[in-house]
Amino acid sequence: MQSAGQLASDQTYVVLALRCYLYFDGTNARALYNQVSSQLYFTFQLGDKPQFSAGCWYHPAGGGIYSGGNATVAPVFSNGMPTQESILKLARPIVIPVRQNIAVQAQFFAMGGTNALTLLNSAATDDQMCIQYIFDGLQTRDVQ
Repeated sequence: MQSAGQLASDQTYVVLALRCYLYFDGTNARALYNQVSSQLYFTFQLGDKPQFSAGCWYHPAGGGIYSGGNATVAPVFSNGMPTQESILKLARPIVIPVRQNIAVQAQFFAMGGTNALTLLNSAATDDQMCIQYIFDGLQTRDVQ
């Protein structure tokens, strides 16, 4: 995007799938993954209207590494299987019209005794963290 929250010029976008990629490594990888995946909720908005809202766990990544680990190798945690079939395909596409504001709101809702935001902010120095929200689809532009 050339300008924040909008497609450039007379471009439109048809959103066909939504995905969330989580990556955690280090001392607190298991706790970070468990808490963030259960407490993080995304809301995809066009203008001031929410189009889709769901927990992070509902948006499988559909890509990336995957391993169950074993006794000698630390387990790898992944948000879904790394296959195209595991992404969240929308029943009806979300059409982003020309010059429409786009936003994705991330909110944490604490569950149980551990707050994911507190855990993220007090992570160990060797903890690696990545949270991405992706919308897949088709971009079009008006050509004359």
